Amino acid sequence: MSKTSANFNNHYFVVDLLKTIAVQIIILHHLSNYGIIPFKVYEIFPRYMEFIGDYGRYAVQIFLVIGGYLSCKNLSRTLEKIGFFKTVINRYLRLVPSYIVTLAITMICASLARSVHYEEYIGGPETFTQILAHVFFMQKILGFESISVGVWYMAIDWQLYIFISLLLFTFKDYQFVLRLLIFLIIACLFYFSLDARWEDYFIYFISAYALGILAFLAQDNEHVKTQLSAKMAIVLFTLLILADTLFEIHIKNILDILVALVLFWKGRFLYHFQQVKWTKICIWFSQRSYCAFLIHFSILLLGNTLFYQLDLHSPWIAFAMMISIWCLSWIAAHFLYILVEFPSRKIQLK
Repeated sequence: MSKTSANFNNHYFVVDLLKTIAVQIIILHHLSNYGIIPFKVYEIFPRYMEFIGDYGRYAVQIFLVIGGYLSCKNLSRTLEKIGFFKTVINRYLRLVPSYIVTLAITMICASLARSVHYEEYIGGPETFTQILAHVFFMQKILGFESISVGVWYMAIDWQLYIFISLLLFTFKDYQFVLRLLIFLIIACLFYFSLDARWEDYFIYFISAYALGILAFLAQDNEHVKTQLSAKMAIVLFTLLILADTLFEIHIKNILDILVALVLFWKGRFLYHFQQVKWTKICIWFSQRSYCAFLIHFSILLLGNTLFYQLDLHSPWIAFAMMISIWCLSWIAAHFLYILVEFPSRKIQLK
C-alpha cells in the first residue's frame, strides 16, 4: 500500500469527512484574519469575511470531539500492551517530527516577513527558551508568545491525551471512568469553559474531548456495560445544552454535542464507495489535515509579504492570492506528509 493511496479499510468515512471540512474552515479562518490580504478581500466579500473571521475558529471543536473519539478507540489496547509511559511518548513521537519541521519553516518565513514589513500577528524574533517551550508544548503555560497560529491546539491536544491515558490506565473500570467524565463535562460546561484563566489548560476543553469519548463508548461492543450509560449520558448532555441555549447561546457547546451525536450515529460508517473518486479525495485531505493545519501559516506569511512587497492594492488580486495561499498550503502539506509525517510513524517505542 502506497503512502499516498487510499486504504478504505483503515478509515471511517464520517470521521474523515468531518476532519476535511474542519481543517478547511480553520485555514480559511486564519486567511481571513491575518495580514493585509484579508483587508483587501473584505472590500468585495464583507459578509463572508466577517462570518468566517468571527465564527471559523469554532471548527477546532470538531477536532477536539474527534480527538476524544479516536483516542478512546485506540488507547485501551495500547495501554494494556505497552503501558502508560510508552503510550504517551509514542504520541509525542507521532506529533513532533512534522511539528518541529513546521516550526523551523515558520520561523524562517516570519523572519523574511519581518524584514519586509512588520505586523503584530508576525510576532517578534524567537528566543531559544521560547522555541524550547514550543518543543514540549509548554509555550502558553510558561507565558511565551506563539510562534505560529494554531500551535496552542497541539499543546491542548497533548494535555488531553495524557490526561485520558492516565485515567484509562489508572482505572480499569470503565463505569467509573464514565461517571468521572460526566462530572468533568458538567464542571467544564458550567465553570471552566466560562473562565478565560483556564484556556491554556486541558480542563477548559475537556467537555468536547469527553463527549467524543462518550460517543465512542456508546457504540463500543468491547465494553458492553458502559454502552447504555454512555447513550443515556449523550441524551442528558443534548438536553442540557439545548436547555442552556434558551438562556445563552454557546456555539462551541452546540457544535460539540452535534459532532458527538454524528459520531455516535455514523462514527463507524466505513467506506462503501471504493470506485467513487471523491471518497479517495476525502481520505487524501484527511491524511494531510494535520500537516495542513501546521504549515498553512507559513504560506500565509509568504503570501502577505509578497502582496506588501509588490505594493498591490486590487481586492481581486488579493482574493486570487488568498485562493493561491490555500492551494499552496495543501501542496506544502502533501510534501510534509510524504517526506516527514508518514516516514516518522516508524519512530515508536515497543
